[in-house]
Amino acid sequence: MFWGVAAMALLTVVATVAALMYVSPPGRRTMVFYTNDASAVRSGDSVRIAGITVGKVESLAIEPDRVRVRAKIENDAFVGDQSQVQVRMLTVVGGYYVNVVSLGDKSLGDTPIPLDRVTMPYNLMQTLADSTKITQNVDPRPIKESLDRLQQGLNGTNVEALTAVIEAGNALTGTIDRQRGQISQILDLSDEYIAAMAGYKDKLRELISKISIIEQTLEVYGKGFAGALRGMGDISDAFLVPFGEFWVNHREEFIQKVKDWQEQVRRWADNNSRIVPRLRRVRDKLERVLDAQNARPELLATDLCIPMPGSPC
Repeated sequence: MFWGVAAMALLTVVATVAALMYVSPPGRRTMVFYTNDASAVRSGDSVRIAGITVGKVESLAIEPDRVRVRAKIENDAFVGDQSQVQVRMLTVVGGYYVNVVSLGDKSLGDTPIPLDRVTMPYNLMQTLADSTKITQNVDPRPIKESLDRLQQGLNGTNVEALTAVIEAGNALTGTIDRQRGQISQILDLSDEYIAAMAGYKDKLRELISKISIIEQTLEVYGKGFAGALRGMGDISDAFLVPFGEFWVNHREEFIQKVKDWQEQVRRWADNNSRIVPRLRRVRDKLERVLDAQNARPELLATDLCIPMPGSPC
């Protein structure tokens, strides 16, 4: 009988010790915090401090206006008296863990962490409830009046006007698209023109050289004729003075013939002076064409200067 009672007592002691170790394992202590939304917290969720797992959630208990969460953490994990709790998402696909931000110089001890220092993850209902705080002071009457006026403006003939505006925009878009095609054709034509000019540049260079020779020749001969004309004028003046008395009866006719001859020479010089600038303009245009292709002749006749009497270089 004695041994039976002793065995029963020993078994009771062992069961009690095992229960105590299960409820409060050695080396661990209890941390409590409150929340008003425990949908993201489950028993067995890990508790971490600075990313290191120091325990896990043990139980949840519903109280009248909050939820009491008990967690077991290691004794050597320091939790300050101003600590905060953040329930965070563990992975993208789901799962949560409790992150403890240890603040304060004194140990938390058995003091629970209050609601205002507990942050839960995103909550749709809470977000919708907070959004009403933003819009609750907005006066809806002006918004309603604006919508009513917009509705009235879109009734009747205004709808046709709006349709006409949209059709005009479509027509403008079509016109721009066609013009873009025409511009592309113009650019293609200019490319062909440039390619053709590139193949013709040798002949253009030769043509410019010949035009410059003609221009310089006419300019030189023009200067020569101008000098000859001045000389003829001087000779005529010197010749007519001593022999004028012998040609008294034919003086007017003779002088008129000389003047006619001088006028013809002057006309030729004037025509020559008009031809030279025209040749120069033609040569300049051709040079610009070749300059665009970096193919201008290195030396032309017009680049040379031939001194003439009365026209030094």
